[in-house]
Amino acid sequence: MEPPPDYTLIQINGHLLNARTFWMLKRAADLYGGELEITGWSITQGSFHDNGPASFGTHLGGGAVDLSVYRKNTYTVLWDEIPPLLLALRTSGFAAWLREPDELYDGSPIHIHAIAIGDRDLSPQARAQLDGPAGYFRGFSGLPFPAGGQPSPDRYGGPILCRWMEDLGYSDLRQRTAPPPSD
Repeated sequence: MEPPPDYTLIQINGHLLNARTFWMLKRAADLYGGELEITGWSITQGSFHDNGPASFGTHLGGGAVDLSVYRKNTYTVLWDEIPPLLLALRTSGFAAWLREPDELYDGSPIHIHAIAIGDRDLSPQARAQLDGPAGYFRGFSGLPFPAGGQPSPDRYGGPILCRWMEDLGYSDLRQRTAPPPSD
């Protein structure tokens, strides 16, 4: 389902999002149906937020959200909840990945990072996580990679592409290997 083009700014759990991103989170929550409350306490970072180099600028515009994967009020990671939540987020129109502990920098917490596909207010860095060299639609993790290095593969499968995303100009950009010639 295509999200509505409502860019009204709202506060959820002390974090700024636009109504479009929140609608997508509610849709994902309905599909997911699990323990993590992704429309409330699980939101740990919203959009239009500058937390320095830790997020590479992806949260400077709209459509970006980070979600806790800990059981509420504990440090217990809900590992079994992560795959179905990622699928629900992707089905709802997010590029979404699990960020492992220490993956971004020493001491970085485990969380899900999601970018709302098609958000008109995405920062350039968030847009690059969709279709840039290390982007979701190319089958990668969205993380910048060092000069001369290679992007890291998306550990959670390829992109989910909906008609409304194609209408916005997005496509599957993964490299395909040609089948061997038949004799």
